[in-house]
Amino acid sequence: MKQDQSDSHSEIDPKYFAPPDAKFIEGITPFLEGLYKHYFRVEMDGWENVQKGAALYVGNHNGMITFEVLMLFYAWWQRFKGSKRAFGLAHGIALHNPFFKWIISRIGAIPASPAYADAALGMGNSLLVFPGGEKECFRPYSEKAKVDFYQRKGFLKVAIRNKVPIVPIVSVGAHESYIIFHRGEEIAEALGLKKKYRLHGFPITARSLFFMWCMVSGVFTFFPLLLAPAALAATFVPLPAKMKFKVLPPLYVHEMVDPKLSEEENLQKLYDLVIDDMQQVLTAEYEKRKYPLIG
Repeated sequence: MKQDQSDSHSEIDPKYFAPPDAKFIEGITPFLEGLYKHYFRVEMDGWENVQKGAALYVGNHNGMITFEVLMLFYAWWQRFKGSKRAFGLAHGIALHNPFFKWIISRIGAIPASPAYADAALGMGNSLLVFPGGEKECFRPYSEKAKVDFYQRKGFLKVAIRNKVPIVPIVSVGAHESYIIFHRGEEIAEALGLKKKYRLHGFPITARSLFFMWCMVSGVFTFFPLLLAPAALAATFVPLPAKMKFKVLPPLYVHEMVDPKLSEEENLQKLYDLVIDDMQQVLTAEYEKRKYPLIG
């Protein structure tokens, strides 16, 4: 199978691989602990499947602002206390957003590029990726129990090129933290978000609809405009949905490449394998889940 060539490591900014800021993390621990234990009531299963060496951890994305990623990194930090580094590929809009950049780069977020992925794994670290990206986390509530990476197979090329196992992590419940009615792809296209920021959606939720109502009706009656700032802020506050993560057994995809098949055939076979493994677990977990938010 033909190997992809990653970007030159000379393009890497070493600041992203600086030692973890333990003082900063400990400083925000009370806030994260409150979210983890009391607000989202997180459960984490499958620690025995975490690999000793470098591995590519692949997760399904949920819930618009993806608080599940923050909870997952916090769980990792609490488990290993910095003795085992974990990095996560982050969308550029998150790395450069003034609301997020002050925290995510300090807890392990690195730019989403082959060069950074190769560098992280080459140092023997764990690397977390969400192939479905913002398109998956913006999916409608009706699709909350579906794993879909939209045929994005770059993560497989990374694992094969670096000869590391893929360890799926299934996230359950986080999509209930934001009730999304529609992905809003047409809105993102019209606003130029797809072209400028690589955003494939502008999610429509109950609270975003209320904000829009405040703005439109406020033109005629004024009073709703007074509610608009609070309505806008509320749009980004997650609901207290109970979250659960399951770390699945590793898949040694670099050993499963069939020389008789073409590169695309191999990638499709391995892609289907990862998706099927994760979907079976997600379906089973949602069958156990009795109530939205409560779990």
